[in-house]
Amino acid sequence: MKLRYGLILCAALCALTGLLSWRSGWSAHADHINALAAKKKDKAAKAVQSGEQKAAQATSEGKVIYRTITRDVVKYVQNPNRTRCDFDDESVRLRQRAIDAANSISGFDAGAVQGK
Repeated sequence: MKLRYGLILCAALCALTGLLSWRSGWSAHADHINALAAKKKDKAAKAVQSGEQKAAQATSEGKVIYRTITRDVVKYVQNPNRTRCDFDDESVRLRQRAIDAANSISGFDAGAVQGK
């Protein structure tokens, strides 16, 4: 009878030891995953902060020029099947100035606007 109680006690102790080892391993893994997530969160926050600083600097450097342009923009189509558009030199110059102004803002991470 004592042998039976000894074996049961030994099996219970082994099960308890295994359970505690599994629990400590699970906790260590969870701590490791949480530390990786915290590092990733900090890195993302730094990247966002850097981008916001660049955007704020670009916004403060940007100058807005308001001009009222009044011109005759009504053009009559001679042939509706024609797909070629010819712009006058003044329109092309205004467009290019707007593109150059957009590209001159330094530090902003947006891609450059394509010119001609």
